[in-house]
This record gives sequence, structure tokens and C-alpha cells, in this order.
Amino acid sequence: MQNSNVKIVEAITTEQRRLVYRFRYRIYVEEMKRFQQYADHEQKHVFEPLDRSGHVLSASNGSPEQLVGTVRFNVGVDENFGIYTELYRLGSFAPFFPKNISITTKLMVASSYRRSGLALDLATFCYSRGLELGSCFDFIDCNPPLVPFFEHLGYRRTFGPVRHPEYGNVVPLVLVMHDVAHLRKVGSPFAEIGARFEDRLHSAEFFRDCRFAFEPSSAAFLTSQL
Repeated sequence: MQNSNVKIVEAITTEQRRLVYRFRYRIYVEEMKRFQQYADHEQKHVFEPLDRSGHVLSASNGSPEQLVGTVRFNVGVDENFGIYTELYRLGSFAPFFPKNISITTKLMVASSYRRSGLALDLATFCYSRGLELGSCFDFIDCNPPLVPFFEHLGYRRTFGPVRHPEYGNVVPLVLVMHDVAHLRKVGSPFAEIGARFEDRLHSAEFFRDCRFAFEPSSAAFLTSQL
């Protein structure tokens, strides 16, 4: 399926955000039957604390009301990362934490677009905008079947699986935003975008010099967040 009719924008207005929050509810709660800590079952929307300063993207087909996808990314200069600070062990990436760290969450597309390139388009938008905002390392988590997709984009596993309070066992991944050599090695569509940005903080070198081990993460801290 081609995405020529799909327009991706950052949801800024109250109405744009409202449509995204309702789209999340339709996908996660009504379709996938997933537990969502911040789901409002009366209003039928999902609004989270990270939305307050997060960059929320909206993909629509035709009119702005016809949402077919969304994703959110938060950059360290905006605010703290809530439970994700511990979940992704962001402190291990000092001195880049928190200013030059970003997290990407709530990526979803409508069922009719899951065989299209829309998820990639949303991810590419986040990558490009993240570089502009100074992110050097972007973190995500996903269920094991989706790991190959994100590894093709350039994400890498650093620590072992963790237990997310909403999604169960997930795999945390990190994208070294400026490691163009690695992006080219795995055939990432991000490579040519990344080549246009200078790695002024030598983040790729920092990652290569560090030794991140796959270690089981304690989920005890998550229990207290529920």
C-alpha cells in the first residue's frame, strides 16, 4: 500500500491532540484489548503525563479527522522521562543524560496500514526531528517479534528484557543517532539523513567505547509505579 495520501504532522492544537488520544484508545483498548494505565473509559481516550511536553505526531488519510497512525517522542530538554529513566537505564548514558536523550513511544498504525510503510515514515519523522532537537541516543522498547524491524532501522540491544507495567516482557533498544557507519551497515533508511548532521558531542565514539552487557533488569521499581 502506498502512503501518498497520508499526511504526517505534529499534533499541536487541542483538537489535534484529542483525535490522537481517541485513536490510541481505539487501537490499544478496543482493538488490541491492552491494559492502559491512563485510559479514560468514559471519554474513550488515552492521555499520559509524557504527552504534556512530548512531540506527538498524527498521520491522517484525507481529512485530519481520519487518523491512521501516531507516535510520540520526548527529548530530555523537555522534561523527565518518568518510569523510562529506570526502565531503559538512561543514567548509563551520562554525560548525555538527560539533555541529549530521547525516547520514542506510542507508535501505532491502523490495521489497514500495517503492511504499508507508514510505521517507517513515522519513525523517520521522529529520527529527523530528534536530530534537530539535539538527541544523540533514542530509546524504545518492543515485543520480541518486532525486534528485527527496529534493528534494521539501526536500533541495538543494550540490556536484557524488562517487564513493562502495561506491555509485559519487552526488549529495550537504543539508536545511536549519529552512528552513520552502523546505519549504513544494516541498511537503515536513516543513514543518509544522519550523514547531514555533525556528531559534535562524539556520541558514536562514546557508545563504541562503552561495554553494555545484557543483564536481567529488576522490575521491582515498576511495581511501585502501578
